[in-house]
Amino acid sequence: MGWGKEAGLTRTDWPEGSLLSRLHRRDRDALLRLGVPISYAARQAVLRQGEEGDHALLLVSGQVKIVVSTRQGREVLLAVRGPGDLLGEMAVLERRKRSASILAGTAVVARVIGGAELREFLSRHNDVCLAVARAVSERLRSADRDRVDFVVWPAPARIVRVLLEIVRRFGRQTPHGWDIGVPLTQAEVASLAGTALSTVEKTFHAMQEAGLVRQRYRRIVVTDLGDLGRFGEHPPVRN
Repeated sequence: MGWGKEAGLTRTDWPEGSLLSRLHRRDRDALLRLGVPISYAARQAVLRQGEEGDHALLLVSGQVKIVVSTRQGREVLLAVRGPGDLLGEMAVLERRKRSASILAGTAVVARVIGGAELREFLSRHNDVCLAVARAVSERLRSADRDRVDFVVWPAPARIVRVLLEIVRRFGRQTPHGWDIGVPLTQAEVASLAGTALSTVEKTFHAMQEAGLVRQRYRRIVVTDLGDLGRFGEHPPVRN
């Protein structure tokens, strides 16, 4: 099946900010040799909230969605992760049940790493352990920034910031603009931006009228990143 190449063992470039992008080649290659390869189809459950954290996943290709189910039965999209990210490591390290589910947003290739194997590896590789700790710390800082943004920025501006951040991490350029790279519904954008679906619908209508975005089923294309950023600074619609 050619798993060596498919599982990322020959890849040298990883998205900025991912765990693998932070590591020296020797540590990165050693981490990529852990576990066994696995693939998931788009929309397939990768990890489930409430399960025992007995393994982690190192994402090699594709994007996943981090989702939490509330007591009211609502699913809230918290984040999107991509190639080079380690998933489910907190439950493994804390030996606790998983606090969120992970769903494949696209077709995904990953490596399944047993909990004991990962803990033993981190105990022997201090630089990787520190990189994992920094990645977790940055996620916590990002959550704090999101709380500040909720107070400081109006909802339409937060929607724009969500789109720009996803394009920065996962976007790909096309003849028509920047495809954000992750299939998202407007309801999922609303969840990421912390606002109502009706506000997202109004904001997207305004952006489409201004020629800033194009939409197809679950696909969003940004026609001009600079103009979209300026729209976010002075959005014509309010929550």
